[in-house]
Amino acid sequence: MSGINRKRLDSICIGAVLVLAAAMRLWRLDANGFGTEYYAAGVRSGLQGAALLFYNSFDPAGFVSLDKPPVAFWIQAAFARLLGFSGWTIHLPQALAGIASVALLYRLVRRPFGIAAGIIAALLLALMPIAVAIDRSNNTDSWLVLFLLLAAWAALRGRGGSLVLAMALLGIAFNVKMLAALVCGPALLAGWWRAGALDLRRRLGWMAVAGVTLAVVSLSWSLAFDLTPRDRRPYAGSTAGNSMLELAVAHNGLERFVLQRPDRPRAVPALPFELYDAVPAGALRLATPRLAAQFAWLLPLALAGLFLLRRRDRIDASLLLWGVWLLTYGVVFSAAGGIFHLYYLSAITPPVAALAGLGAVRLWRRGPGWLAIGLALCAAWQLHLASESLGWTSPWLAAPAVAIAVAVLTLVRGKRPPAMVGGVALLVLPAAWALSTLFSPGNLTLPSASLARWLGRDDGRGPVLSNNYIALSSDPKLIDFLTTHRGDARFVVAAPTAGLAAPVIVRTGLPAMAYGGFFGNEPILTVEAFAGKVKRGEVRYALLGGLTRPNPITRWVRANGRLVAPSEWLSMSPAGRWPIQLFDLKPD
Repeated sequence: MSGINRKRLDSICIGAVLVLAAAMRLWRLDANGFGTEYYAAGVRSGLQGAALLFYNSFDPAGFVSLDKPPVAFWIQAAFARLLGFSGWTIHLPQALAGIASVALLYRLVRRPFGIAAGIIAALLLALMPIAVAIDRSNNTDSWLVLFLLLAAWAALRGRGGSLVLAMALLGIAFNVKMLAALVCGPALLAGWWRAGALDLRRRLGWMAVAGVTLAVVSLSWSLAFDLTPRDRRPYAGSTAGNSMLELAVAHNGLERFVLQRPDRPRAVPALPFELYDAVPAGALRLATPRLAAQFAWLLPLALAGLFLLRRRDRIDASLLLWGVWLLTYGVVFSAAGGIFHLYYLSAITPPVAALAGLGAVRLWRRGPGWLAIGLALCAAWQLHLASESLGWTSPWLAAPAVAIAVAVLTLVRGKRPPAMVGGVALLVLPAAWALSTLFSPGNLTLPSASLARWLGRDDGRGPVLSNNYIALSSDPKLIDFLTTHRGDARFVVAAPTAGLAAPVIVRTGLPAMAYGGFFGNEPILTVEAFAGKVKRGEVRYALLGGLTRPNPITRWVRANGRLVAPSEWLSMSPAGRWPIQLFDLKPD
């Protein structure tokens, strides 16, 4: 095959992979509505003023901020400003970021390991179930992954300035997901160190400059937020001390990656179902089928790419970067004992896909025997993952069974071509899991993939995590009642949690107060301050209910407000939802 024809074929292959990635992320995207309405409310609020956008305000009144840094929401707001605010426009940026990540991974793998490895890695990321799930949401992790890949591209250039650029990009990633981004720091440093040819003195000098750059870029927005007088910015959401630095260290750090102390008060009352993916922490946590099915269908190939070296093989900078990336996130996620959700695993998908692409090529080059072993191990692993949720009698298990048969045939005949059939068979289950996010996405706030859920079976996550619940506060009749009777009140309604207030903001663009923050337990207002707002006419109506524990303001509302009859404002059936009540705080 001539060089021109080979180049054309390679372009066709990667083009087809990108089309597939786009289809998986864009098809039926509008069916996801506003996704995480908490974040959607913040985007709609940010469209109403530069200060609201800069301080990442949850509500149009600038009362409390979102519990994440602002970069991903700034991008969503830019799309909403250009195309109009809707569920589709705030989901589109993440889908495009996911497609860009597939393209960038191809380039990062192709350069050191060859075109075949690059195409396979890109294909695997395009079909990675949790990657598809998160790219179809308005959560921030798609942008975290893209900025980490851009940082990897810069680090692998090996120059002094490229490390500074990598750390600047890592700092931007910090302003997407805070400490979750910094887990990738050791991988970037290891890849840069191996790729460069500078002497020790110059390396250390550039590392010092890069460290300062990382600190400045990472902390710039948080410090700007904290240094702004508190009466001129929103309260820092999900904090006890109204500090964005506290948010980075506590709620978005220790509470997610460290075992919670038994004396720590629960944000919500004890419930008979899970609000988090409570898979026990430990060395084999990521091998649990519920977690591994999100990203690890071809894990044996990734391990082959990482460890299947010949004596004369050089440990490439890219191999070192992907290996350390896999190791650091693997260790953190395995040990994380606080808040843990399946979609966090999207951060580990690039190294798994990259190393699996390399592993497939290395097994192919080693001959039919090695290739057959690789196929058989992957097929056996897939049988283990799928059997837990689908059962051993499921027809879907025929795909890895075919791969095992092909592995035996490859070993017996001593030829490689039949192995390609086995490779295709190994893509069936991950593709089916990924497609489940299009047709049965489950909880849109906490996205995941599950073929069992798509087939109408129990996916093991519990009723809250497996299904999507529309809050009663999104009731059109309630929205109409509140806007009609608002009068001169600054806030159209007050509620203890952001979950109750968010649907009102999303659908009206009007200020709604979440006086207890995200979970309802944040010390944003005292009872006296809230009563003062009621007396001044800033608040008239209050919604109570949902997953919150009683607090002093809630008790004050019940004692001083008049319960409004549901017939006046409720049209949606409360069945399958947490009931809510509406109180008039200034009854006629």
